[in-house]
Amino acid sequence: MARNLLYLSDRLEIIRRIDKLAVENKRLWGKMSVNEMVCHLGDQIQIALGKVELRPMNSLMGRTVIKHLVLLGMPTPKEKISTAPEIDQAKGKGTRPENLVDDCANLKNIIAEFVSTDTHFVWAPHPFFGRLSKKQWGRLAFIHMDHHLKQFSS
Repeated sequence: MARNLLYLSDRLEIIRRIDKLAVENKRLWGKMSVNEMVCHLGDQIQIALGKVELRPMNSLMGRTVIKHLVLLGMPTPKEKISTAPEIDQAKGKGTRPENLVDDCANLKNIIAEFVSTDTHFVWAPHPFFGRLSKKQWGRLAFIHMDHHLKQFSS
């Protein structure tokens, strides 16, 4: 069964890994600090909830083939995918980190909001993959979180 943020066991694993993060965690790749990464993960869910709007960057290939490959578990390439400019912290955009304890608490609150959102909610489209169901957003969120938590050995 594909891992998904909507599944309690998968969500608890992600939360446990978030709780293990420390300012001292060194990144294994990329440019974000651990605090920036935590805020970046929250921004993704805020996109799904329609609280952060990104300009569409989708294409037929992205909405079909690539979307399905990613949701099936195609490995995420390291340092090959750019963050959308509207949430790129290197450009001073997106949620700005405060302190790791508060940033992690905020991320866990965002996760709780995502999970508790009604299934009839109209999810915002993903800027590259287009329309996603709650289950697809949950799968994508798990993949994204897993990727970045591994970036910081968590």
